[in-house]
Amino acid sequence: MLALLANHKSSLLIISGAIPGALLRMQVSKQLFLYTQSKLLGLVILNTVATFLLGFFLAIQPKLELISSNKGLYLLLCVGFLGSFSTFSSFIFELYSFSRKHRLINFFCMVFFSILLGLFAVFLGQYFGNL
Repeated sequence: MLALLANHKSSLLIISGAIPGALLRMQVSKQLFLYTQSKLLGLVILNTVATFLLGFFLAIQPKLELISSNKGLYLLLCVGFLGSFSTFSSFIFELYSFSRKHRLINFFCMVFFSILLGLFAVFLGQYFGNL
């Protein structure tokens, strides 16, 4: 059993981060909907926060010995937690729904703002991580 776990250590680390990331995403998503009354705005906010945190984490990674020498922590936080906290599959589903309903303005606004805000957030995270 221990040999099996050792062979799948990376997968277990990703899973260990993904579960709390998904649970937090569900809770934050519910709260954002109550506050904004918009499922789409909540989706954009979640993805922007996740990309900011990814940029920040990647910027501080080389500066902190614990993080830079620990691939497992990267897998747990960046791949597992932030990968699960962000909502790319929901984003794609919403785009698909807009295209099926011929709501092309919503479709292009969602693509434009999600990508623009995501890029801005990751650069901002890098900036703050490098301070």
